[in-house]
Amino acid sequence: MSTALQNIRDFLNHKAPHLLSVHHDPKYRQCPDPRRMVEWACEILRKDMEAPASDNVLPSFFPDYGTVSMPAIYGGEVIPARDGGGIHIKPVAREAGDLLGLAPRPFAETDFQRALDMHGEICKRLGTDEIYLRTPDLQGPLNTLALLFENQAELMIAMYEQPGVVHEAARRVTDLTIEYVTRFRDAAGPGKVIGNIWPYIALVDGKGIGITQDYMPLLGPELYAEFELPYLKRIADAFGGVFIHCCGFYGWHIPNLASSGVEIIGMECSNPHTPFSELYDAFGQRIVILCGGGSREFPGLPDYLRSHKGRPCAKARFWLCPCKENAAEVDSLRRVLDELAEG
Repeated sequence: MSTALQNIRDFLNHKAPHLLSVHHDPKYRQCPDPRRMVEWACEILRKDMEAPASDNVLPSFFPDYGTVSMPAIYGGEVIPARDGGGIHIKPVAREAGDLLGLAPRPFAETDFQRALDMHGEICKRLGTDEIYLRTPDLQGPLNTLALLFENQAELMIAMYEQPGVVHEAARRVTDLTIEYVTRFRDAAGPGKVIGNIWPYIALVDGKGIGITQDYMPLLGPELYAEFELPYLKRIADAFGGVFIHCCGFYGWHIPNLASSGVEIIGMECSNPHTPFSELYDAFGQRIVILCGGGSREFPGLPDYLRSHKGRPCAKARFWLCPCKENAAEVDSLRRVLDELAEG
């Protein structure tokens, strides 16, 4: 594990051109039975603890209770997953003004505490305190606010008709996010929290957090710059940077992100929605790029990446996180990364 940790540190400090982290699939995510979730996590973590250093993976618990972990802090009945669907929550706001009347639950009643309790039980069962931890699904301020509404269009309308209310609600969510994530990290111990439940990168030594920005594709650049970027910057400033997840089209936001002053450690792009070349054109090697999915013209991610050989974007600082169960893809990605680095 010490070698894997050093490899990750070196990569984040620009001492390596790329990194491949090969994880065991945490299939226990969103498991409805807490006891089974802990047992299943222990099974998978034992495998991660035995992984070779070349896999560059740190054994970590993914406390995934659905995308509702943040909005659930403000109330609403959580609806368990059924029929193959995800976990949902009953909205608690009809109009923008309702947001300012919502009181957050205390930390002890949130998924942050639930994750800490499960992590403690897992460490006890495995007989080690060397298990890392991730935040429950950490949604950005606008993502969180949107999930509180019965009709999410009301939030967009309020950006035009009641901008002061939206700003105040976003400020409150940001304040609470910083407070609760700080408490979570302090309780887990220095450097033990290494990212969000997605993606599977590892932000070591307590530097940076992972955060979801899936509201980006729904907004034009002006609205996103006004109602999210200032609060994202506050969160990044509080934790030494952010690694951004977004699995949709967000290319029109890249110029604003690049000039925002937000400390961006890395960004995820899901091709063909947002080609990684667009990120490289704006950021160069300033950020890590996690590239997922292939284009329709290619059978998979290895072939898609290889098609960029010889182009400037092939020098992007890639961090790829394939699943160990897909051995053929892992081998192909190792070869592709070496080819791209050679030019």
